[in-house]
Amino acid sequence: MATPKLLIIAVLGGTLDSFGGTLLHMIALKRSPAHEAVPLSNTAPFWGVVAAVVFLGESPQFTSFAAAVLVVLGAYFLASNHDRSDKQTTRWGPWIALAAGVLWGVAEIVPAKHCLTQGMTPLTYQLMALTGSATAWGVFALSRYCLGGFSWSRRGMSIATLTGFTNLFLGSVLWLFALDRAPANLIAPIRGLVVLFGFLASVLILKERPSKRSAIGVLLIIAGVMLVSIAW
Repeated sequence: MATPKLLIIAVLGGTLDSFGGTLLHMIALKRSPAHEAVPLSNTAPFWGVVAAVVFLGESPQFTSFAAAVLVVLGAYFLASNHDRSDKQTTRWGPWIALAAGVLWGVAEIVPAKHCLTQGMTPLTYQLMALTGSATAWGVFALSRYCLGGFSWSRRGMSIATLTGFTNLFLGSVLWLFALDRAPANLIAPIRGLVVLFGFLASVLILKERPSKRSAIGVLLIIAGVMLVSIAW
């Protein structure tokens, strides 16, 4: 049964995750190349494993921690870029991206797992999380509009709507079902696969040219995902 306390936790979890983490990630993308910002934001699997052990009392498993370390190392190599053309613009981008990763890792694991173990269904949690996130985004958009900094286009809104459905709703529902059926510190490293897809998208779609060290990062990410999949 979803008590008022659990509903509030779900709302806060969604606000921190889908609003706070996403906002930091978007700011990082404006200040750094995608092939840097995406890997650092997606160190969330590591922070998710740490949060599951520290806050939820789950027993640490060597394979899950090893996989998380591989994901984080892969993110490090992917994010390494010593050929920045505009150091002033990208100076704080990587740190903001890392902050997004910490927030995502904790917010996706702790409140969700707590509510699910107390009897809340995944769909109920997702509904409350989206309510908190939508409210926060509405307040943010209204404040930007009042300050004269809000602009939009029909194409941009269409892309944002599609992204919101596939990512914030469909992807989150699948994640919650998985979280309800396995220990959080075991499935969290699988989220590191986002790093690989983000890296490929930055090359194929955005036409970015990462450093050669990026290949090492890709291999580490794949190794981490394979390790946790075999252990599962």
